[in-house]
Amino acid sequence: MTPATPPPVPVHDLVLRGGRVLDPESGLDAVADVGVTGHSISAVSTAPLTGHQVIEVAGLVVAPGFIDLHSHSHTVAGHRLQALDGVTTALELELGLSPVGEAYRVAATEGRPLNYGFSASWAQARMAAVGGLPHGGGALAALAHLGAAAWQRQATRTQEDALLGLLERDLADGALGIGLIVGYAPRVRPEEYLAVSRLAAAAGVPTYTHARSLVEEDPETLVDGAEEIARAAGETGVHAHYCHVPSTSHRHADRVLAVLERVRGEGARVSTEAYPYGAGMTAIGAAFLDPGVLAASGRGVAD
Repeated sequence: MTPATPPPVPVHDLVLRGGRVLDPESGLDAVADVGVTGHSISAVSTAPLTGHQVIEVAGLVVAPGFIDLHSHSHTVAGHRLQALDGVTTALELELGLSPVGEAYRVAATEGRPLNYGFSASWAQARMAAVGGLPHGGGALAALAHLGAAAWQRQATRTQEDALLGLLERDLADGALGIGLIVGYAPRVRPEEYLAVSRLAAAAGVPTYTHARSLVEEDPETLVDGAEEIARAAGETGVHAHYCHVPSTSHRHADRVLAVLERVRGEGARVSTEAYPYGAGMTAIGAAFLDPGVLAASGRGVAD
């Protein structure tokens, strides 16, 4: 009998040799070789692989591209910097952009080195529907108007309907959800937040919320920021994503997380995030940077 011929050893286009390979989906965390052929991963193996090109990556991490859910990078240069951190998908979800069709057209025209996507911006839609400000202009326009009182006032029923109409159009144009920076307009009616949450739930997309103040820091708040998000998730069925919990909860993160765990235990869909860095920025006109508000929460301008 003729002995069977062993199968040929596959030769990959590229082999990343000896890195720490992380795969969140399967839980893999091991030193291994990764083979790449064409545009696809062709093998992951703790045994050595053969490749036309071999790159030694011992001491480095090899992982799928990171998805940044909270990116405010809207330029080619910004995306290139994120790529250096391993990001391959940059999503503007907390602030969002409106009209979102404009945002997609600009990104496609300019080109982007990363995958990208946008939520519908409640703030920019509100600037137009309630504040009478120009609709659109990208993130720079949103930041320029962030401290304007006109868009932060309570809406009439007609204005609220117009706001919901703009957001509905954005969802039809491919928005990935609705971003609500309620912390920048903390006197809006809680009923408006619920109406936007119902719109998102009906469309099957999440909301991404920068919460308004906690009751511990602003006893006069119309609703506790954590309870508002939890209530919306429970009452409307929306997937409510709570943006950067530590930076808005400050000394009360344990209480806030307990609120989220409670509603998750009751079946609500709530997710959250934390910054992977120790500093941040915003517009100087943000409502929560008002010196009086800072003093009430035990902080000063120097903080």
